[in-house]
Amino acid sequence: MHIVLLAVDHTTAPIAFRERLSFTSRQVPQFLQSVSKVAQECVLISTCNRVELYAVSSEPTLLATHLMCELAAAQSIPPAELERHSYTLVDEQVVAHLLGVAAGLYSLVPGEPQIQGQVVDALQIAQGAGYAGPICAALFRSAIVAGKRARSETAISRNAASVSHVAVQLARQLFPTLNEASVLLIGSGKMSELAAQNLREHGAQRLVIINRTPTHALDLAQRLGATHRTFSDLSQSLLEADVVISSTTAPRAIITVDMLAAAMQQRAGRSLLLIDIALPRDIEAEAAYIPGIHLYNLDDLQASVNAGIRLRLQEVEQVQAIIAEESLAFQRWLRSLSVTGTISDLRQRVDLLREQELARAMQRLPGTLTEREADAVRELTTRLVNKLLHTPTLRLKDAAAEGQGHVYAEALRYLFDLEVHVDEPQNEYTDRNEGQQAGYATNSVDHRSSASTVASTGYADRTDSHAG
Repeated sequence: MHIVLLAVDHTTAPIAFRERLSFTSRQVPQFLQSVSKVAQECVLISTCNRVELYAVSSEPTLLATHLMCELAAAQSIPPAELERHSYTLVDEQVVAHLLGVAAGLYSLVPGEPQIQGQVVDALQIAQGAGYAGPICAALFRSAIVAGKRARSETAISRNAASVSHVAVQLARQLFPTLNEASVLLIGSGKMSELAAQNLREHGAQRLVIINRTPTHALDLAQRLGATHRTFSDLSQSLLEADVVISSTTAPRAIITVDMLAAAMQQRAGRSLLLIDIALPRDIEAEAAYIPGIHLYNLDDLQASVNAGIRLRLQEVEQVQAIIAEESLAFQRWLRSLSVTGTISDLRQRVDLLREQELARAMQRLPGTLTEREADAVRELTTRLVNKLLHTPTLRLKDAAAEGQGHVYAEALRYLFDLEVHVDEPQNEYTDRNEGQQAGYATNSVDHRSSASTVASTGYADRTDSHAG
């Protein structure tokens, strides 16, 4: 079996093309149903910055062609246009890529956490629809484990590396108990939404949203459980707020020095943090000289963002070491599937012989055994067979993990006169029980898994780097 990936991302296609290619979560199962006609397993990741189709088949070249056709047809895109903006990876390259994606190595912001949840969601959707078999399930769990390890064992996600994250970090520095602070968001665009989400994640409870267009602000307030106020309430809201994050598209400053000076006179000495992430600026720069006001603009925040990204990139080598470790474990498991059919046939043959000899022995025993005695004899024969087969089974799996499984499998089939499978790998990889025995359960997303070889190039010089 081979694993094939067809992918498009922000490094290979402009946003206009990615928008045409994206899928909603409701559309994914129907699309996977079409893909399942040409692949034995499939999973789709679709985010604002990437569309990645993972599939399993015995014919990788043919499968890659089919995947291109299926994806183009699903979104009504000419195949030639899709081919210009996409790339294909196979086997070890696929595994290394997905582990890197989940770890945040190929995101716009290195180490960003959203992609981890998106990988989990993609697996759950595919499993729920019945299209993620044991190989895809194990591969995606490997990626999930690699992502978790990267974020817990390295600092790839610990330094603020986006404007919204830096804004929240500043708020937490001035107000350690952020859940008690009143936060005023001016504007309801993407920057405000990201800042609001980050504030919520860090404990902010009292959010107030103001925008010139009430519809957008009302929608955002409802989604975040925030309070909505009209623009005419801005002066009063400045009196109550502890933190103000402003991000509008106004052509000139909407918060003046006079407005802030008047507000500070009524705040009884309470300091006010102003974070201006608008361009042009929403807050007059001279406000920084008012006692009690702490004002930061985009340049101030961007300096922190750049420092955060530099610190995150210093962790790439450690993340790659984690990916290499998980990759090796996954490859060993994947290769071990080549002998599960032989192991199953061997156990069936030996168990049949055990049953035959047990029945013969029972007939020769004098008198009648009690049920408890008969059970004890059966257990004895079963335990004896298990002990005899235990070491050969482990060694056969180890040999398969080292790429020598076919040699020992053929020897066992010859020695025990087992029926030869014409297409053994295909029969074996679908044996989910054997897959679970190998350490990769097929149902729980949280089960620990491992994955393939590490990418041969680092974050900085990778030409197919991708964003979550």
